[in-house]
Amino acid sequence: MFRSQFVPLVLLTGLIVPFTATAARAGFARLTLESEPRDYIGQGKRFDITYDTNRGDTISAQISRRLSDTSPAELSWVLDRFSTPENELAFVYFGTDALGIPIRPGVYFQARRSSFAPLGFAGLDVSFQNRGSNEVFGSFTINEVTFTPNLLQILTFDAEFLQRSESPSAPALRGRFQFNAQTTDPPTGVPEPLTMLGAAAALGYGALLKRESSKKKKS
Repeated sequence: MFRSQFVPLVLLTGLIVPFTATAARAGFARLTLESEPRDYIGQGKRFDITYDTNRGDTISAQISRRLSDTSPAELSWVLDRFSTPENELAFVYFGTDALGIPIRPGVYFQARRSSFAPLGFAGLDVSFQNRGSNEVFGSFTINEVTFTPNLLQILTFDAEFLQRSESPSAPALRGRFQFNAQTTDPPTGVPEPLTMLGAAAALGYGALLKRESSKKKKS
């Protein structure tokens, strides 16, 4: 129930703020989690989840923040697996914008919640099954990150992380996140700004045309 109410909330947010971050039509992502007892996000369990758009799963990959020179500095993903009945909705953020450097391979200590990381701190935020953190204390290592030549889309990403929710001494959530966009042709131009409402309207209009065409054939 909680999961089904969350999606409209995201859509409503799109009505207010135009969606200007670049999104990649992704093909594959893998999230592994090892949660210590009493860790809030992972509930003390282990998960190894593969998201694959070929099965109908959804993967939204975005360059959500950039430096003044347009270098990518925060990457974010929204993942959901509809091929199984379990709630496997996940939000994953890695950022270096508060460090003032482009996001690139390396080890990042003293990470804070990505959207609110103070100056001088890396950004990290992993939410799972509608459970998120008000505060994050952790670290991460980026093994690989690549983009299209025009830096508009993420092609590959691989990182390991340790996250503690609400307190530096809280039980740890350890994990690894891997992503491959499976993009064959990199984009050649900058896409027009698009709101989530516009995307939803386009999909709805397409479905309407399809229904009308079907009615005409029957008549």
